[in-house]
Amino acid sequence: MKLSLGSMLAQALHGHRGWPRLWRDATPRDRYEVIVVGGGGHGLATAYYLAKNHGITNVAVIEKGWIGGGNSGRNTSIVRSNYLHPASIAFYDRSLTLFENLTRELNFNILFSRRGVLNLANSRAALNAMRRRVAVLRHHGVDAELLGVAEIAGMAPALRLRTPTNAVVGGFVQSRGGIARHDAVVWG
Repeated sequence: MKLSLGSMLAQALHGHRGWPRLWRDATPRDRYEVIVVGGGGHGLATAYYLAKNHGITNVAVIEKGWIGGGNSGRNTSIVRSNYLHPASIAFYDRSLTLFENLTRELNFNILFSRRGVLNLANSRAALNAMRRRVAVLRHHGVDAELLGVAEIAGMAPALRLRTPTNAVVGGFVQSRGGIARHDAVVWG
């Protein structure tokens, strides 16, 4: 059943009795093609992408607690590709692309919100390191922009950029980055 405002309203009016089961009977089988140890985000993603990309559906996910009960069940994740090394940039940029499409792909709201990721520098040395990082990111096609204090103040007017012991001297933003709820990803 495709989720929509109309289907939710129809279900609400009929006592929510027409919803399909969200999971199948999990009686263990005698044999599996793949066994994944760990039912957190990585284990569930492994099982999902084995099925989606390789057609391997005879998979058991084994978890000592409950599925998504650890870190995946209680955190919000920053999703970004603003790393320094080319392999990390490519890996996390691909991950960001997967998160951007996952709600539609799963037909389940994983609460991904593209709101940008802002990194702040509190020293000239930190700002110079950010300048290098932005150059590397842009070289690899990642949206990254070095910002001055005035630009940061315009983006986040409620942010205290100067305190008696600390001052922001600049920063950078990856506008495509955002956040996702791990627990919603697990349920999806």
